[in-house]
Amino acid sequence: MRAGTALFIAASLLTVAGCAGDTGVTAVERATAEATATDDTSGGTTGGTDTLDWGPCDDPAAEGDDALECATLAVPLDHSDPDSDTIDLAIVRVPATGDRVGAVLFNPGGPGGSGFEFIAYSGAVIQAQLGLDDFDIVGFDPRGVDRSNGIRCVDDAFMDEHLYLDDTPDTPEEEALLEEDGDGFVEGCKANYGDTLQFYSTEATARDMDLIRAAMGDEQISYLGISYGTYLGAVYATLFPERVRAMALDSAYEPNGDSVEEQYLTQIVGFEGAFDDWAAWCEGDADCAFTTADVPARWDALRLQLDEQPITNADGRVINQSTLDVATSAALYSESDWPVLADALAAAETGDGDGLLGLADAYKGRNPDGTFDTLFQSIGIIECASGIEQQPPDDPEALLAKLKEQAPRFAADITLDDLTDTEGGCSDLMPPQTPVEIDYAADGPVVVIGGTNDPATPIRWAQEMAAAMGPNARLVTYTGEGHGQLLVSSCVTEIEAAVLADLTLPDEDTTCDPDPVVEQPAWWGDLPDVPGHERQDLAAVKAALGLTDTLGYGDTYVSTQPTADADQAWADALDAAGFQDLGSQDIGLDDVLDRAFLSPDGDILLVITLGPDAFDSEELAAAKGAVPEGATVVLVAYVPQ
Repeated sequence: MRAGTALFIAASLLTVAGCAGDTGVTAVERATAEATATDDTSGGTTGGTDTLDWGPCDDPAAEGDDALECATLAVPLDHSDPDSDTIDLAIVRVPATGDRVGAVLFNPGGPGGSGFEFIAYSGAVIQAQLGLDDFDIVGFDPRGVDRSNGIRCVDDAFMDEHLYLDDTPDTPEEEALLEEDGDGFVEGCKANYGDTLQFYSTEATARDMDLIRAAMGDEQISYLGISYGTYLGAVYATLFPERVRAMALDSAYEPNGDSVEEQYLTQIVGFEGAFDDWAAWCEGDADCAFTTADVPARWDALRLQLDEQPITNADGRVINQSTLDVATSAALYSESDWPVLADALAAAETGDGDGLLGLADAYKGRNPDGTFDTLFQSIGIIECASGIEQQPPDDPEALLAKLKEQAPRFAADITLDDLTDTEGGCSDLMPPQTPVEIDYAADGPVVVIGGTNDPATPIRWAQEMAAAMGPNARLVTYTGEGHGQLLVSSCVTEIEAAVLADLTLPDEDTTCDPDPVVEQPAWWGDLPDVPGHERQDLAAVKAALGLTDTLGYGDTYVSTQPTADADQAWADALDAAGFQDLGSQDIGLDDVLDRAFLSPDGDILLVITLGPDAFDSEELAAAKGAVPEGATVVLVAYVPQ
């Protein structure tokens, strides 16, 4: 950890679900949903008292999608002073297509994740897959996030220069950058925001949610939250219990019950355990690109190598042990990223660090053009304003010893100064804030999801949240790997759909096991050989598109053909082999063409063709390092229905 940045010790791990994690709707799921969708343009009522001015979206994340509507809502900066300055909240919705019952409000986590972008990209599939046709699916950027007065204490150039600093500085220049990083952020916050940062709290965002509800003309709202979004939902329920129709809280985060020691140990030990699980998988799988008899030792050796001899890539960016740490953390959020991490590590050993950069940049919110979203500037501010920051330990020496013992890799660079130096912490930015204690006992049903192998939000938090949410809350335990199970686990998804659509709670002590692996279909051997297309296993591309082994079965091919020519080559070859072309769909990615086919057995086959420019997009940038320079990639995938 960086000296002087105690504010972000927890924030560095509790990242937004959907930016890093097994959460959200993937490109493969969107393509599958569109291939099997029926045409329903009946529309739904919006409620006669909706005062929001909904209209076409001009935001790049939603522009051109006629299924989406956008609006803004002015809310008070200081809710205790309604006549104070205001913040414009950016809101997007997929309107109900049936007889409108109400709205499902969504938050992806963080704190600091963009609910606007998540729903613009995935809302229609969430609506379809969860059976929520009678509900608006509503996403918004909370105050301090991206489009809603996103917090930017420092500019993108500063962020980029200080992104992956050497936590074990060997030169005066490295030490100066570390010092400049913490000081620059604090001074920038003070200069740009003064004493207003205290208004960017979870409580304030919950009050904003109630203003969104009122502006939509609804007496109650339903809510779907992931990771930190579960805490936001629970705070809303505490403040406005009678306004809750139903809630699904996935990968629960409950910070209030932790002792000081637990504040430091819980997540870091969780990630250490996830690392051990990944290493055991890699040691036991001959297809793991980083496999060896002792994977942790090989990882340690590479980390030391990158510390002593960082890689400089073709763009002049430096890949060091800090980049490795961030990339590893990012991959541990989702089991589907395990082979991606292995590929990136093996490439880094040969001097190619682009795979590690792809994973790390996606985690940190760095776009391919060097710009940043606001996640890693807003996350610590929101925690401070919410009063949920880490407290100084009573016995820092003893805590440091426990950290080193229980998380030897993830605590490798934590020093005593990190546990005792309060410079750059919350006290430098605002007065102490009081957190909202969760306390809900009203009638609205609540489902709380916790994972036994979730590194970011361990099962203990879900157990504590379920208890705090009263008699109408049910805990569901997921036994697989990863963080966030919306549309990842069919069992969890069905439970979330039932509570949101039908107000139905699961039985007490319900457990969901991981979905079975999708086997190769019997007709797979009938797929044609397409001239100029070479089969090459690109795990990073599959992961970026969201093709997990429990969602579908697929292969990747590389070609030098232009995107349209490669797409047509597969269409012609499959047509000749007896596959029925169901047409093309737009899955919202640049330089990407998608077709769906019906196999002779009546199964859906997706062919997603990605040109070279596709990997310059934010959504696919993490896979760029694994793709041959200038290549077109074709994913051929079977997704059972």
